[in-house]
Amino acid sequence: MCEVMKPFRLRSREIAGSDALNRLLATADPLGGAALEAPAISRAFDLLGQRIVAHAQRSSGRRTRRVGRLALAFAAAAILAGASAGAMYSTHTGFFPATAGTENDTSEYLRTDAPDFPPLVAKLVKDIPFPPGESARSQVPRYVAQVQPGPDGIPNTVQAAGIKGTFSFWAVCAWRGYWLHVHRAGDSARQALAADRLSQVASSEAMKKVDSAWPLYLAVARREADGDPSAPRNFADLYRVNCAGQPQPWSGK
Repeated sequence: MCEVMKPFRLRSREIAGSDALNRLLATADPLGGAALEAPAISRAFDLLGQRIVAHAQRSSGRRTRRVGRLALAFAAAAILAGASAGAMYSTHTGFFPATAGTENDTSEYLRTDAPDFPPLVAKLVKDIPFPPGESARSQVPRYVAQVQPGPDGIPNTVQAAGIKGTFSFWAVCAWRGYWLHVHRAGDSARQALAADRLSQVASSEAMKKVDSAWPLYLAVARREADGDPSAPRNFADLYRVNCAGQPQPWSGK
């Protein structure tokens, strides 16, 4: 459900090519030369390089390039000083797409490996309802683990809409599985609760923004409200394939 986007990146060793810049970096480095090779420092340089390159592409001329190199040197010193103070980087990248696409809007790209990413996810999804005994917050570690950098170590970015859309789809799976569970038990009160919550999630702005199948989920909720356990074939196939990993007892397994 969630498209993880990888921003343009420029490795630190590529942006630190000149002798003059190397001397500036060595002078500014409060941690020692070996610290420049640390993965966290390298990732910080990557993000810095993106911003500087983006600025440089909008400018031209020898003066701009010289200012850009000096800005990189002084910013590098600030990054290293921040590292020594334990303030490495934030999930807020400051990057906003100029236009919306088929899989993104114009909201900020959020870096998934930053220490403040999990609390932000919890805040974004706190109002998405899940069945009794579960919550959106309880699903945060699962989501965070799925969007971490791969073996290449390149940071991933996501957007708020994608986060909310993923959790909303998980909630669709959860409420459908919960409804089937309580339907088999003959619990009419909980069936009504599950149908209402499925309808709420399916018709939410978070779902409509990222999932064109939301009317299908809403149709299933209406059947459930009438006590009908059947579902359209395309929903049944989707549920079997995409909801299989949901926790029990409301997974429908």
